[in-house]
Amino acid sequence: MTAFDVRRIAAEFGFRDISFSEISAGHINATYRIDSEKGSYLLQRVNTSIFTNPEKMMENIALVLEKIPSLSLAKTADGKLFFEDETGFYRVYNFVENSVSYDKITSPDMAGRMGSALRSFHVMLSGLDGSRLYETIPHFHDMFSRFSQFDEAVGEDRAGRASSVQDEISFMNSNRERAQKISSLYAQGLLPVRVTHNDTKLSNVLFDRTTGEYITFIDLDTVMPGTVLFDTGDMIRTGCSTATEDEKDLSIVHFSLDYFRAMEDAYLSSNDMLTEREASLFAESGRTITFIMALRFLTDYLNGDTYYRVDYDDHNLVRTRNQIKLIEEMDKLLF
Repeated sequence: MTAFDVRRIAAEFGFRDISFSEISAGHINATYRIDSEKGSYLLQRVNTSIFTNPEKMMENIALVLEKIPSLSLAKTADGKLFFEDETGFYRVYNFVENSVSYDKITSPDMAGRMGSALRSFHVMLSGLDGSRLYETIPHFHDMFSRFSQFDEAVGEDRAGRASSVQDEISFMNSNRERAQKISSLYAQGLLPVRVTHNDTKLSNVLFDRTTGEYITFIDLDTVMPGTVLFDTGDMIRTGCSTATEDEKDLSIVHFSLDYFRAMEDAYLSSNDMLTEREASLFAESGRTITFIMALRFLTDYLNGDTYYRVDYDDHNLVRTRNQIKLIEEMDKLLF
């Protein structure tokens, strides 16, 4: 995205005589910390090529923030929660002081803290009717839709790669019925419609730098209606692997049972909002979301790498095999 005048945009939200610095941790939105006489804030330009209806997205966020006291949005002079002009779509969050986030789970204790954080997030939002929210990315975790895209990719074989990945294609097809279980239950109304975050990796959680206690989840752009199992599954997928999803050496890709048990105990403990069916599918959610990512990576590989950024020709295939390895270890350890 092109540069923009940070001072001019900040002034639209009532901030003048500011200092600012870019925060480069995110990869989707452009983010700046601004410091003024009013305190510290985060100014963001939303990537509207990904979030194509940013006004509805902001409505989602505003609803959720009514339940999250640690986060708030600044308003423009005319009372809006965003400012838009020919240079982009902007918003301003408060900066959460004395907070820290982490990139990787390194101990069962940290895994437990992550499980507790997600439980707190879901419980805090349990009084909000998920059906009131806009579906920011339609069919994001819908396995039926993802298999439809996969089948089309196999049939068209645009990049001429299908013959070289028959084992991976066979794995997807042989797991089709099981992989669709949670999507099927949700579609039938057998799982409650909740408010879900949909990107529940550790780096999206803020903890108190002094006490280590959970403060809040951030990066709320993908908050939308769904089942909590989308979130528990993504937490398990991203938090219980001993390696990144780009790791080529599968001998070091393992599923940590210790991390999983710590997450499970922390998330399910005293979690009265859950139905019996939701709680019983906690482990299955991890397998399901890991599978949907493997399916998406393989679909993109068959299509010629048109969605995910890749650094080399087989990058998406490496990601696919990495996720399959996790699934195979889950099957040995959990089921």
